[in-house]
Order: sequence, then C-alpha cells, then structure tokens
Amino acid sequence: MTARGAGPVRAIGAEDVPTLWAGAQFYAPAFGDDGAEGLREWVTALLAEHGPVPLVRAEALPPDTRCAALGLVGSGTALAELPPVGDEFTTALSGLERRLGQRVEAVFPLAAAALNALTPLVAACLRGLPLIDSDGMGRVFPLVQYTSLHLAGLPVAPVCAAGPAGESLTVEATSADRVEAMLRAQVHLMGGWAATASYPCAAAELRRAGLHGTVSRLLAAGRVLLAGGPVDRVVSQLSAVTGCRSVGRGRVVEVEQLTRPMEWAQPAHASTVLVAESGGAGRLLQLELQNDILLVLADGALTAAVPDVICLLDAVRGGVVGLDNLGGGEVVEVLVMPAAPVWYSPAGLALAGPRAFGLPVEHPRVAR
Repeated sequence: MTARGAGPVRAIGAEDVPTLWAGAQFYAPAFGDDGAEGLREWVTALLAEHGPVPLVRAEALPPDTRCAALGLVGSGTALAELPPVGDEFTTALSGLERRLGQRVEAVFPLAAAALNALTPLVAACLRGLPLIDSDGMGRVFPLVQYTSLHLAGLPVAPVCAAGPAGESLTVEATSADRVEAMLRAQVHLMGGWAATASYPCAAAELRRAGLHGTVSRLLAAGRVLLAGGPVDRVVSQLSAVTGCRSVGRGRVVEVEQLTRPMEWAQPAHASTVLVAESGGAGRLLQLELQNDILLVLADGALTAAVPDVICLLDAVRGGVVGLDNLGGGEVVEVLVMPAAPVWYSPAGLALAGPRAFGLPVEHPRVAR
C-alpha cells in the first residue's frame, strides 16, 4: 500500500513523490524549488521502473541490521546547475560500506524534509533496500551534526560523499564539528553539492537515538496541502496532522538582507521579514531568517524560535511560501510547529537553539 491508500504507509511509489515533496517543503520552508524539479522527476522515473520502496519502522528490523543516513549536502542551486549523473547516492553508500567492511541493509534520511526527503529513495530503489521511517533531525538543520543521533552519542563519521563530477571522498575527524567543516570545504570544491552516506549504526541504535514516523508525517502533511481548499481549513487539518499553530496572518511589508552579523559556520546570510498582521491585534510580526526562519517576534515579544519549525503559507492561493522568492505584498499565514522533544532538552537547545545561530535570546519555553 502506497501513500495514496488508507492506513499505515507501507511503501513509497512513483505516484507518491508529489505528496512526499509537498510535505518535505512544509518542514523546510527556507528551501525553494532550486534543484528539486529534476530530482523529483528522476526519483519518480526510478520508482516507476523499479517499483515502490518499502517503508519500514526501525523497531520492525532485526536489532543488528546495518543502517545508514543518506543525505545531500550543499546548495540546491548548485544541484540545478550540475544535476546528478545517476550514481552519486549509490557511490556514497558503497564508499561507506567499503570503509566499514559491511553491507548496509537499510537506509534512512539524514533529514526528513526538503531534498533530503527524496535522496534516500534513490539508493533504496537502485540497491533494493528498505527505507526506514525515521531520521535524525525531524526538520532541516544546516549542519550534519545537528541531529538527535549526535545528541545520543552516535558518531557522524565516517562520512562518504560523492559529487556530480565523479569525485568521491571519505571524511573522518576527531569531532563532529571538524567533520562538518572538512566536509563543507570539500563539497564546495566538488561542485557545490554532494550525496552523503553517514551515521552508520545498527537498527537497535537507531531505534534508541532516531526520530521516528517522520517520513509518514511528510506524506500526511503533503496530502493536506495537495488537497487544498480554504486556508483556515488547511491550517486546521495541518494542525491535526503536525501539531502546528497559527501565529498570525498578514501582508509582507518589508524584506531586508544582511540585517545582523552571521556566524562563520552558517552557510547563509541573515535577513529580516516584516509582516503586518491583517486581523487580530494588528501586530507587526518580525521574522529573523538565516538558513531558516529562526525567530518570530510579535510587536517585539518573542513568540517562537528555532528549533521550532516555522513555516509560511500563502493565505490567498494556498501552498508553502519559499523564502527564496518571498517579496513584499504577499499575504501569508505564519505557522509554528513543535520540533521533536529532544530538541528542547538542555543539550538540544545548546546544539540547535537560538544561541547556536548567534541570537542572544532564550527559547520561549526556557524563558517561561
């Protein structure tokens, strides 16, 4: 049964790719459509040719099943300019297997959102592997060590990366921060993006350290978004599926770039978006961006902050509003979704809370 059927999702087929992508955008609104169209078409063609990929729960696998995270590191724009040749994801996986001296028997997304929701399907399809309904982020973070797996003590390395020019490499270092720094530098040299295989672990370790049901959640959110309808109804249905809440609805009145100093490790520029609320208290909503929407302030009061997932819906036409193309005059609904509970622990907030992005504020949950 694929995502179009009722009940639990047991496989992902070609017809499910639009639904998966709609949900993947919802959990990663900062990422536009750059590079996605070609990847979606490729994944759809692979699934049509080879058949659906089984979607399995981590607890359903034998405890010693060898698993690995598949992801894409780099720029969507670079992916659009240098599209995959076709073997990058299997090359990365094979490189990890050679380093480990073991075959990988199941794969999962490094992040169940954005392009990373699609990439594991390539290797799973071509290698005949199941896709695990788990990931390490539950959303998208910009750095590979921002995972529940890292918080639980699982090593990110060895990381094997394969680029669009036929080059591949293995990265190992004494710390996860060094792995990220070395990987990011090499990916730039490889063409701006690379397929990666990382976080090798047993199914029992993934069961303990991963975030579960996250792929199914994308499909559930995607079904709501593709069904469309009045925005109030869509928001209500998304709330039932994702636990999101509306902060407010209004018109974008200003978009400013380079509005504050940025941390060197964060691969994006800081910017600010102002939304004039059209109903309710008529507040001014201030969104602080860098890779993602990091903060929402309502008339200066902190309302939501990373690791919350903050998303914009087009309040007129429906659908997720990508931040790359956000401009003045658009009417948007600002939605906030809770992240996985582990991200609100002291360790989780230290790794991926506001201060990790150079913002000197406490998360609202802590402030209360």
